[in-house]
Amino acid sequence: MKLLKLYVENFRHVKNQTIEFGENLTVICGQNSTGKSSLLGWIAQSCNFKGKTKTIAGREFKSRYSEIFRFCKENDYSKKYIISLIYQDVDLEEKVKKMTTRYLQETEGGSERYKVDFDRNIKESDQRALDFPVIYLGLKRLIPLATEKNISQKNIELTKEEIDSFSKLSKEILILLERDITSEGIKSTNKDILAMKTVNYGHLGNSAGQDNMGQIISSILSFRRLKKEQGENFKGGLLLIDEIDASLYSGSQIKLIENLYKFSRDNNIQVIFTTHSIEILEYLSEKNGNETKINFLELKSGNIKNQINPKIDFLKNKIRVQIGQKDRIEKKEILCEDKETELWCKNLLNGASYKNEINILQGPFPEGTLASMAESKHTIFKKMFFVLDGDCREKYKSSKLPLRTIILPGNHRPESIFYDFLYNLSDEDEFWDEENNFTKQTCFVNYQTENHDKGVIKRWFKDPKFTKFFGKGYSKLFNRWKKDNKEKVEEFQKEFKKMIEE
Repeated sequence: MKLLKLYVENFRHVKNQTIEFGENLTVICGQNSTGKSSLLGWIAQSCNFKGKTKTIAGREFKSRYSEIFRFCKENDYSKKYIISLIYQDVDLEEKVKKMTTRYLQETEGGSERYKVDFDRNIKESDQRALDFPVIYLGLKRLIPLATEKNISQKNIELTKEEIDSFSKLSKEILILLERDITSEGIKSTNKDILAMKTVNYGHLGNSAGQDNMGQIISSILSFRRLKKEQGENFKGGLLLIDEIDASLYSGSQIKLIENLYKFSRDNNIQVIFTTHSIEILEYLSEKNGNETKINFLELKSGNIKNQINPKIDFLKNKIRVQIGQKDRIEKKEILCEDKETELWCKNLLNGASYKNEINILQGPFPEGTLASMAESKHTIFKKMFFVLDGDCREKYKSSKLPLRTIILPGNHRPESIFYDFLYNLSDEDEFWDEENNFTKQTCFVNYQTENHDKGVIKRWFKDPKFTKFFGKGYSKLFNRWKKDNKEKVEEFQKEFKKMIEE
């Protein structure tokens, strides 16, 4: 299951605004008093995990908006707020969870209160939050342990793998040279956590950054444990972090984001956080795409407006409250054989830090023409870069690739690669759309070819009956292939970066 969007029809000074979620990381940023933490509260409120598994610290995988913000009797009780969560269920069907508020007067059976309802337009038995695990890390995590009252040690049992992971992540993210870092369970007035311990100091010697990191790492380990316990029934989860950069210096901030991305990708956990960190925003602005979304909230004429994936210079100027300078960036031109190659190349480079430095162009060029252009020493081509289809790989098997040239993954044209990929995909794979009878059978019924006829496969790839199921720009098809070929994607991005930097 994946969250797609949060539509705020009406909540305080946020009206008719949409927050978009990345498949892996989502940033909610903006100046103070723009409602960032409150939006985290609504996301938390939308979920109510029914499973019995607890976090490593022994807490439930759930959090309430009341832990994040409070409704005000004077200003909120007289209003009706409407928030809708748009999500994709395990069957890849898009659904909506609508939340509304209402005031309940004091009665003999209960006190005065302000209530959140779910989907009031459907039958009462279905009026409930999503059964989805959530961990919320709020600002209370930043209170130094040394200032807490009633601190006590707590026995938290970890596996050997979890102990090693805690130590490895602690050293990697905080860039520590300590050889032996272990964990110890601690319970205090505001915390129930795993704290860091070394041969030189215990939990009371933790800095605010170490204390903070211990809680984030324990959340990572908790979701890994939940995934392992649930097995095939695991649907994913949400990790919500308020002010993710607090108490961390810039080097650790980037290391944390890198590790959270890997954790999200490998465990199907969406990480949603607020931040003011220019370093984090600068790092992630180079990785915008389906995997990462940046939402910038700004107060205009008394109401909050959201901008999705704005340019980094815009973010810097807004957060620093400064006037920007106009810069002209000369992008490197990347030439592809045709539209299909261009679309696949762009998709393969989603998340690459250098994507905003390039401009990918398409032909069409007759077969072999692009390779000849790449081999040419004519000055007209000296600043161009070339992306060749996989069927060119055999040609350069015994000779060196031309300068500024890269070959797409595989040994065939993109259309053939995806033809074979879907042909060999399980009939029961989530990619197929049984409801609309887009199945493996209907996909290939009129396009059988034993000798990989180029004409047949090209017509199949462009058949309008199928393209709507392949996603905009073939994104759904490409992303499904990428899911099974992560190493090939990473290798292509690595080689592409090497090519444009040489």
